[in-house]
Amino acid sequence: MIRGTTRVAAVIGWPVEHSRSPQMFEAAFAERSIDAVMIPIGVPPEAFGQVVGALRAMRAFGASVTLPHKLAAAAICDELSPAAREIGAVNCLHIDGDRLVGHNTDAAGFIDALVAAGFAPAGKRCLILGAGGAARAVAYGLRTAQASAIEVLARAPEKITWTEARPWHTIGLRDGFARAELVVDATPIGLSDGAAATAIDELPLDALPAAAWVATLVYHRRPLLLERAAARGHSIADGRGMLVHQGARAFAIWTGHAPPIEAMQRALDLSLRGT
Repeated sequence: MIRGTTRVAAVIGWPVEHSRSPQMFEAAFAERSIDAVMIPIGVPPEAFGQVVGALRAMRAFGASVTLPHKLAAAAICDELSPAAREIGAVNCLHIDGDRLVGHNTDAAGFIDALVAAGFAPAGKRCLILGAGGAARAVAYGLRTAQASAIEVLARAPEKITWTEARPWHTIGLRDGFARAELVVDATPIGLSDGAAATAIDELPLDALPAAAWVATLVYHRRPLLLERAAARGHSIADGRGMLVHQGARAFAIWTGHAPPIEAMQRALDLSLRGT
């Protein structure tokens, strides 16, 4: 029941219909007996600032920010956390009194999920496929978790300014896979079928060491890359853990309460059944 005392959080994207954040946060608020709701708001880029202004006026907790607004969110904040400043993107807005504070919980959420799954990045050699915003957050997380080496492969490495990226070609892929103890697909490939699936088929999993892990950021289904890796006996991690743990960190920022991670995970899994 929504009352005059009910606090509001939002998830903002364009589109936003696919988001499972409301289910996760509603479960978390209920578990901690917090009088709050999360509402999904589909916002075209030109209206993003207006919607955030309305949330500030109503003293909302803040907002989870998804595509395509993470760069715009960083630009309108009064203050940025160190992670958000270095990554250059905000996925969690916190309305702290009169100040709008931007956080990036994607990076730490990715590491939290890996550790929970059983992979400790410290001292490990990691390979990231792709060099967009998601890859940048993953690289920041792995760096702060003290990975011993982080290699990035990109289709247009000459356009990448935030790191030194290697070209995406057969020799580079095989060499990178042979060195890796963790491979992270941070490309949009896992969201597609057809030609994109063919590109995944061509990834040289046979070059990976037997003990290497394979991870993806896709959470709504198991991508072909993970299916192939699991069939070869590799440990795998999909994007559900990252979604839960980045949300858990946002919950703690907004409410000051310890996040009920198991309740959030159950709510996410339930919402994904049949998809």
